[in-house]
Amino acid sequence: MTGLTTKGILESVVSGENLTDVWAESFLNEVMVGNVSEAILASFLTAVKIKGETKEELTGFIRAMRNHAIKPKNQFDFDFLDTCGTGGDGKGSLNVSTLSALCLASLGVKVAKHGNRSVSSLSGSSDILQSLGYSLEKSPEVLETEFLEHGFVFLFAPSFHPAMKYAGPVRRELGFRTFFNLIGPLSNPYRPNHQIVGVYDAKLTRMVAEILVDLGAKRVMVCHSNDGLDEFSIFDRTKYSYFNGKEILDLEFDPAELGLGVDELDKSSVFADSKEQAEKLFRSVLEGKSSAGLAMVSLNAGMALLLMGKCQNPKDGYLMAKNAFLDKKVLRFVRETLNLS
Repeated sequence: MTGLTTKGILESVVSGENLTDVWAESFLNEVMVGNVSEAILASFLTAVKIKGETKEELTGFIRAMRNHAIKPKNQFDFDFLDTCGTGGDGKGSLNVSTLSALCLASLGVKVAKHGNRSVSSLSGSSDILQSLGYSLEKSPEVLETEFLEHGFVFLFAPSFHPAMKYAGPVRRELGFRTFFNLIGPLSNPYRPNHQIVGVYDAKLTRMVAEILVDLGAKRVMVCHSNDGLDEFSIFDRTKYSYFNGKEILDLEFDPAELGLGVDELDKSSVFADSKEQAEKLFRSVLEGKSSAGLAMVSLNAGMALLLMGKCQNPKDGYLMAKNAFLDKKVLRFVRETLNLS
């Protein structure tokens, strides 16, 4: 491999060579301090896309992202979770990960939700939380205090990854999915020790789980459903890789285990065709109205409860989460604890 310069690393990737994690980290570190031109970065992103990202490369990229993120002042000595997924499934579903996060927090699971504005979905995490009155302008210190007090915080990615400003214009100009789409959810600045991640391709579940374990996670779940969702689906089986603290297991969840009724499988309460409809579906679930949307969110929150050791199996977790919505526990948490509407 050529010398350790950005152009040398670019030449290696263009030649089809895979990078070590150290070289990948080195290149992205240079991007994050503004030392890489837009032309070189565009060429690099394109070359990596064509070649295909390796586990070692993604690990190095994530380390660089974490290195340049705004870090919390506290060292958290408790278990907590992130529900951020990659997005990119193009299905137009309601925001499952954010509702799941709020449900989990209402049940006493501490959640540091990492997220951004909508890119491919109709309603990104920040979009929907803003519609409820959640401010994206809070300082890192205020957010950290709120996390310690309430057990929930939303970490708006652009605020915590200011160095990404150097890559933003190139990403927008290229227009296609790059490794940034995958490493974003894995670059939570709080570094949660538990994570449930939905990915846009089933082939990624094992690799992403391995990366998170290598980076120090205690327990991990990475999923992709057979019907193309970056969530656990109530309509089809979902493949997932599960690190239980000892080993990574490649499993499949069958929603038939939940025994859902016809009304709970009506796709009109899960998929939207406008931003307004997506927000309406979100609020309907938050208010505890029984629907397929509620079942979908309850399943995903339930799997997170299983990951956190709060239940013994997916159905028990599903029922715990569903009852939290039906009993208005989630709604009270949002309105009374977080002071949102």
